[in-house]
Amino acid sequence: MKNNKQVMKQLENKTYLIWKMAFASALSWEIAKLAGSNHPYLAPISVILCMQSTVNQSIQFSYHRMVGTIIGIGITVLLSPYLQVNGWTLGLLILIGCFIAKWMKRDETVIHQLALTVLLVFVMEHKSHDYPIDRFRDTLIGAIVAVLIHMLVNPPNYTKQAIKGIHHFSDHLTMKMNRVANWIEQGLDHKESYVLQVEVKQLLQELHQMKNVVQDAEESLTYNPFANKTKKELQGYKEKITLLTNGYTYITIVIRLFLEWAEAGTISSSHKLVWAEQLLSLTPIFIVTDSLKPLGEKIEVKISPDFEPHRYHITLYTETLSLLNQTNVILESKN
Repeated sequence: MKNNKQVMKQLENKTYLIWKMAFASALSWEIAKLAGSNHPYLAPISVILCMQSTVNQSIQFSYHRMVGTIIGIGITVLLSPYLQVNGWTLGLLILIGCFIAKWMKRDETVIHQLALTVLLVFVMEHKSHDYPIDRFRDTLIGAIVAVLIHMLVNPPNYTKQAIKGIHHFSDHLTMKMNRVANWIEQGLDHKESYVLQVEVKQLLQELHQMKNVVQDAEESLTYNPFANKTKKELQGYKEKITLLTNGYTYITIVIRLFLEWAEAGTISSSHKLVWAEQLLSLTPIFIVTDSLKPLGEKIEVKISPDFEPHRYHITLYTETLSLLNQTNVILESKN
């Protein structure tokens, strides 16, 4: 669920996007007219299409649009003089152009922009012979204006949202580890284990969402000339994300192993107490702070000295069992 601050921030970003899109559209129209275009509306079309959520996305879309436009204009100008304007010849030109783009291993966005260019140039060239050059020039003007306005006027920055997401996930993960520790200590209740498994699955969704927001934040800073300090701040959280991911993986394994141990009927009260304390001692690792400072005291595995001579045997047994289980799953899926 999004809190009020996140909703307000999204509304604020949309407001800035609307203002920038309107200003850039007007500016690109006037520049296109000054450049001698008879179709200045083509420049604002590029602005509206190219102004994406982040500057990086805007640059990528602008590049793909220009590539599609250039290929589309070239093919149409070369072949349209020999073709009549009707649906079948239009389809033929789009087919040829798109397969050329595919042969050139271009992005799907290029294919869409190429098809659109072929349509408009093919129809409009027969009415206005200067349309192809206007199409190229005004598309370029619109793309450049969109990127520059987006980059220089309050460029998008999602770092705060990303950091908040990391802190929220950290809080939820440590709370879950405490709950799992209590569940172990209090006897591995079956109903509680079901609830924990459901909540851990929800935690996985939150982990993916957090990583997506961090990726958006990184993209938003790629071509942001005012964000050097923010880039360093976000980079400092990379190790924390790795720690949190490791923590999530660990907690899922712990729940599964204790369920299997309980079903085997070989777990004792002392085992439960030792591992519950062990789990509680691990939670400080996953508390996100402003810096990755070492913990006050070194955390070690709290296990009975009697098991120490057997730890390599136990580890090899566990890894071998995991390998065989994965192998059996693959073999059964083929039968």
